[in-house]
Amino acid sequence: MLLNENLGPADIDRLVDEENATASRLIFTDQSIFELEQEKLFAKAWLYVGHTSEIPNEGDYVTRQMATDPVILTRGEHGKIHVLLNSCSHRGTLLCTSDVGSSRGFVCAYHGWAFGLDGSLKATADDMELYDGKVDFNTLNLKTAARVDTYAGLIFATWDEAAPDLADYLGDARWYLDLYHNRTPEGMEVLGAPHRWVVDANWKTGAVNFGADGPHAVKVHGPITAATFGMPPQTVRDSLLNSPAVSMGNGHNGILPLIPESLRDQLPDYPGYPADLIDLYTQMLTPEQQAMSKHLIGGVQTMFPNFSSVQVPAIFNPEEPPVNMLAVRVWQPVSATQMEIWNWFLVEKETTLEWKQKAMQMGVRTFSVAGTFDQDDAEAWAGINIGIAGQQSRQGDMNFQMALAYRDKIIPDFPGPGKAYPSNYGEVTEFDILLEWQKYMSA
Repeated sequence: MLLNENLGPADIDRLVDEENATASRLIFTDQSIFELEQEKLFAKAWLYVGHTSEIPNEGDYVTRQMATDPVILTRGEHGKIHVLLNSCSHRGTLLCTSDVGSSRGFVCAYHGWAFGLDGSLKATADDMELYDGKVDFNTLNLKTAARVDTYAGLIFATWDEAAPDLADYLGDARWYLDLYHNRTPEGMEVLGAPHRWVVDANWKTGAVNFGADGPHAVKVHGPITAATFGMPPQTVRDSLLNSPAVSMGNGHNGILPLIPESLRDQLPDYPGYPADLIDLYTQMLTPEQQAMSKHLIGGVQTMFPNFSSVQVPAIFNPEEPPVNMLAVRVWQPVSATQMEIWNWFLVEKETTLEWKQKAMQMGVRTFSVAGTFDQDDAEAWAGINIGIAGQQSRQGDMNFQMALAYRDKIIPDFPGPGKAYPSNYGEVTEFDILLEWQKYMSA
């Protein structure tokens, strides 16, 4: 089935087959579907735009993307956070061309129109009286996101006035976000500017992979995974095969690789965490969350639609203990067959400068444009593009049918909310992202 621009709900319903756990390859290649996503999905959902630590003071700003739209994330008067469409309301020129800075406002380079930190129009090219009262300048403020909110320092925005509150949108996912972003009183901080690179793959490829794909950690990354964790490949496989995957609701999904029970008496609790912060974790996390964190050897999750995070306790010197690397990223849609990855590293504010430097180093070596894991993934994902580009190959399906074996195996006594499944290999959580995608696209 090839598609055109006149897509209706019935067409979308055929693209993701819930009963059979398959999805049409067209949703990863078809440009008309990509264009419809901008209207049906990215204009409606909550999207990650930045971290509060990036704009700590009044006047601070960074420029970002909300899907294909450029935006400015600013901190205005009284600490209020604004998200402004980075397009001058006069002729549409890109208003702010700097990645980061501090300012009292923004002036368009084309005609000199000036705007406040909240997007309000302050001045035009010449005296406003030249318009002879024919223009209502209140209609020429910058377009702003309909709603902006934060959770655990993470800033989200949506263009949709009717969107649910962010707390409701994240829902049960907040319990899992707390494991990584809300475990100390002062919270996390971003280490430097985002790393950005382009990959020839559809944005959903990354979101689904981080939703998360357990088997590829052994098959694609192979010895890199074993070396990073300091564990034999079979131990890594056993962990993934027997650790929980969680559907958190609203399309948010992830996996929680745990130290195999047979090894827990041989390894210290809280692998990769700074020892001097563990007491702080007990202040912020529930007993159930603490018990989970004690045995985590990673964590990968996607907050629908395109915000993901990954934590791994990396080892590069066998004489030193592992250091947790925490990265968050956005899979920015560029076209049906290309995305730009925006990747940040985070660490607890309370930890030492030495630990922050180590965490940053671990991140750059693993999950970055130069990182071993991302180089592996980019090659595999670009291979999907090539493999499904032809007239015959794009007519097939993406297969998630391991979900058929696991989707009814819900762990009854799992300590966290949502639906937990007994294996990172189950594909249920990956496929759940596409089911949520289908809901938005069919609406």
